[in-house]
Amino acid sequence: MSKQQLKIAFLGNQIAWGGGAKSLLLLIKSISNLHFRLYLFVTHCVSQEMEEEFKQYVEFVKIINLPEITSAQTQSVKNNMELVYENNIDFSQVDCFADELNHLKIDILHINNSVFSLVYKTIRSKTKVKIVSHIREWIDWNGIHQKQKFIIDTLNKNSDAIICISETEAKVFNNNTNLYIIPNPFDFQELELFEKNFVNIKSSLGLDDDHFIVGMMGRYQENKGFLDFLRALAYLKKNYTNVSDIKFIILGGSLPSLTNKFIFALKKIMGKSTFSYNIHKFLKKENLFDEVFFLSNRKNILEIINTFDVAVRPSYSGDPWGRDIIEYMALRKPIVATGSSEFFIKEGGTGFLVPPRDYIQLAEKIYWLFRNKNERIQMGMAAHEQIYSKCNMNEFRSKILKVYKSL
Repeated sequence: MSKQQLKIAFLGNQIAWGGGAKSLLLLIKSISNLHFRLYLFVTHCVSQEMEEEFKQYVEFVKIINLPEITSAQTQSVKNNMELVYENNIDFSQVDCFADELNHLKIDILHINNSVFSLVYKTIRSKTKVKIVSHIREWIDWNGIHQKQKFIIDTLNKNSDAIICISETEAKVFNNNTNLYIIPNPFDFQELELFEKNFVNIKSSLGLDDDHFIVGMMGRYQENKGFLDFLRALAYLKKNYTNVSDIKFIILGGSLPSLTNKFIFALKKIMGKSTFSYNIHKFLKKENLFDEVFFLSNRKNILEIINTFDVAVRPSYSGDPWGRDIIEYMALRKPIVATGSSEFFIKEGGTGFLVPPRDYIQLAEKIYWLFRNKNERIQMGMAAHEQIYSKCNMNEFRSKILKVYKSL
């Protein structure tokens, strides 16, 4: 008699070319050839291409409507301090979701991040599924307010297992009896899928082969530190004479269109401002348009990262352990990042850590790597070795299976 297949449903808040969704895709891919039946529920989908990738590994991908509470570094401090009003939330969709889990006879519900704290109570009361909470965001990055306490208490009370992607996210769950720290995975087979031809890739981007490339990627939001990234470039131009070959790449943003420029002008007349307008104004003031390349979101990000000589993560929240860090290190890139956690970046070993919002230190570390080629290459090699030992798919799969086995 064959064993009954374990049924695992995954719940995520988006399908998009971002770190959380890509990490979930690799998670599902890592266990897809085992004795499981996998299902994916998501609340938003902005990439049909990525949705088709998910469909290769699951029974179905279904878009559902569920209430969410967000407490993440991408939000403002004000938004993260908002109160939770459960009485104003429509829970009928949560009831429907619980009914579907029962209909499918799901054994494990693997929730991909902390935004779904409002669904736990209903799932607990209406189903017998085991709940795995996968924490991918630093919930208490600006303190524990009413919202953060609600999320932390709910997840602690209702999760059968909690997975955190680094030690920082895990701190608020340290008293949980079934807590795991599992870094996000990297599929090293992907490195074999693109040709490592720097000259052709650089040429297609309008760059010369001898250009020294400093790159960053992330959603086009202020908290990601885009302005400090540009301030570092302006600082280098003003203080050093030998930096004409240094070019900056922003992967995830784009230069304002003519329509946006018209909107900027209207907002300026009205005395208002936007983040995009501030970026455009700074580029114009410092005359940086020829030094900065804006590249929109795309699938072939590894090819772009491969052109970087130095990778930067200037996040205002100081969290040097995101998916971009893993991808930089896997491709042998030394990193300059904000924050103090050495979970991935070993100070002076695989890169440098500087305080958030300190663009001068950011620039000085970039310049040091520009001037010290041998040390730069050695840091990149050490970064690759560390990520391979921590984040390869086999290691990741065994850790995930350990979590499921604990249930």
